[in-house]
Amino acid sequence: MKDYKGNELIINNINILTMVNNKILKNKLVVIKDGRIIEIGKGTDNTGNYLNVIDGKDKYIMPGLINMHTHLGDNKDDLKLYLANGITTIRNMWGYGKFNFGQWLFGTRVFNHLLLKKQIDERKIIGPTIFTAGPLLDGKDPFFPKFMNLHALKDKKQINQVIKNQFTKGYDFIKIYSKISKQNFKDIINIAKLYDMPVVGHVPDSVGIRQALKSKMHSIEHLYGFFNPYMPELNLKKEEIKEIASIAASNDVWNCPTLIANERIANIDRKDEFENEDQMSYISNKNKKAMRFLLRKSNELIMKNNIKGNHEYMEFLFYIIQQLKNEGAGILMGTDKAVPYVVAGFSEHKEMKLLKEAGLDNYEVIKTATINAAKCLKIEKDVGTIGVGKKANIIITNKNPLVDLNEIYKHNGVIKEGIYYSRAKCNKILEEIKVNLR
Repeated sequence: MKDYKGNELIINNINILTMVNNKILKNKLVVIKDGRIIEIGKGTDNTGNYLNVIDGKDKYIMPGLINMHTHLGDNKDDLKLYLANGITTIRNMWGYGKFNFGQWLFGTRVFNHLLLKKQIDERKIIGPTIFTAGPLLDGKDPFFPKFMNLHALKDKKQINQVIKNQFTKGYDFIKIYSKISKQNFKDIINIAKLYDMPVVGHVPDSVGIRQALKSKMHSIEHLYGFFNPYMPELNLKKEEIKEIASIAASNDVWNCPTLIANERIANIDRKDEFENEDQMSYISNKNKKAMRFLLRKSNELIMKNNIKGNHEYMEFLFYIIQQLKNEGAGILMGTDKAVPYVVAGFSEHKEMKLLKEAGLDNYEVIKTATINAAKCLKIEKDVGTIGVGKKANIIITNKNPLVDLNEIYKHNGVIKEGIYYSRAKCNKILEEIKVNLR
């Protein structure tokens, strides 16, 4: 250990799950300065007069979690809920650059996401690092009402203007939806490449999964395209899935299943169970009412159209994930917070359990929320693994998370770019949110 004399944060005698591989580096010393890891060495019995030392004896560290599909804004406490539960980076899938009165009346997503992103980067507020889409791109007859801050696309000229504008404003990627035409999809892919902006989102109904994958769309959300709960005639046959998973792998297209969203979006039979989960203690009465409304409306939609709810496809979704895994396609952890009973900070851990139930082992599950996510965001030089030079986004666990994923949820502390939030501090953050909601 070098003779440091500043305010470095030191974690001593810690076991490290780097996520470079599934090996544990035992009894190591980690030195953090200016938000980054500057040394990893052998643990020591003598930390001298160093001021900021965390005793890591018998404990473990791993990279902070990355949620690759969320929606920021319908709960003012989301940023704190993420951080206190070990989520240090999020990908926000529908961005807003200003207050939207229609959205405020509807009760969702009213924040200025570019401002939040800047405030977190400048450490003016606490929370996970934000990567965000801009307003949604959909067809001329969009799925959602037009007041919901989206672009109903008509032609190539409009598409070019929209993408150029989102690039100029500082959004990170382009989010597309289900009602885009084949020609508009082709134009979006080509124009977005000029601005080096990844295209992510739903596979448009008119395009289909094969063309979306061959176009090298960057990530596919909810496994839509493999299945389509609203147009079940477009669902792939089981015998087709292996081939399509192989195409996803060969074209480096990421897949974000959002299993918890699929499990809950119209699952009215489990409403009472969801209502009684501990995570609901961190949700306002207004948002609980909105969840109940959306659950009821989602269920009415499937009943009206005589189709199966998303939750009735869970075994099919598990099979798709198994084929994606077998073919070497990239899988991401995301939750689609905005769906009823999907709560920031808590749903990520439920999603990881569902990914395990789908057939991933613990290491593969953790990859979906660390190194896989970092690669998808093209930030693997900074986050996703633990190593010298990396940002110090770290979760401290009491036991080996490779043995029990629940250890991540029960963590002993979180470090976000060098700032340490002890378990006690995280508990205090969570308790304050509870108290303020009473």
